Amino acid sequence: MKHLVLTLAMSAWAVFAIAQPNVLDSSDEEIEDVTNAKILVIPFHDVRYYFSDCDKAISQASKVDVRDVRKSFMLGLDYATEAKMEKRYRPMNLAQMKDSVDKVAMQDFYKNVSYAYESPTRFLQTKKEKKGVFSKMKAKFAQVGSKDKPKTLDEEEAYTTLESDDPKYMKLHWANPEYLDNLNTIYEPDYIVTINQFEIRTDYERCIDRDLGNYTRHMKVHFNVFRPDGRPIYGDVVTAKYNSTSDDINQIIQDNFGFLGEYITQALPPK
Repeated sequence: MKHLVLTLAMSAWAVFAIAQPNVLDSSDEEIEDVTNAKILVIPFHDVRYYFSDCDKAISQASKVDVRDVRKSFMLGLDYATEAKMEKRYRPMNLAQMKDSVDKVAMQDFYKNVSYAYESPTRFLQTKKEKKGVFSKMKAKFAQVGSKDKPKTLDEEEAYTTLESDDPKYMKLHWANPEYLDNLNTIYEPDYIVTINQFEIRTDYERCIDRDLGNYTRHMKVHFNVFRPDGRPIYGDVVTAKYNSTSDDINQIIQDNFGFLGEYITQALPPK
């Protein structure tokens, strides 16, 4: 299993090394906003909090075992988020620690937290505060895609877009204060980012090409940003919409995960 995780992690990194500039380009403007804050990133549980109705199709198209699809998505999102955070912060990832620490650390984490659906932070913010995270992201993506705006209905359906309008998201709760204290002693983070749930759902009502079996898919990421003492700073669910023209897992990661990682990064305090 350890060799499998390493192989998947290397594969995910290879994907990002060749990714398009609008996904993980290190020359993005936000690099000027540098800080030394340490960010501990903790991935979603790839069994209990992973939901997909298309793993079989992705597995067949990508020529990988269906059980490896979720692991690839977990590691892919980790690397994409970390790549975005590295421009301003010092990220650490609980799933990428050396030796056997990763497996033990992940098991301990999931034993000491709980989850529940609650209202996203953006619903609790004032109008002025709401202009922060998502407004910045919408403006950023509008600028990024300005040269490649879809011109036809088919292109419109194939264009990856982000939305953040769900009334509820899966929030993480620290069930054991002693565990949180221990986590801080070991890693000494300035902020903790938890990826709580990952979903890919096919919207069979929005068929792009019935003959080819292309549909709109919704990829949702539920996450939290915490202070080291467990106080929440931000919590949300962001949705990337894309079509199923390609079920190649590397293409899916390359086309969507950079945007998702950027959205999560934008939820962190600037300093």
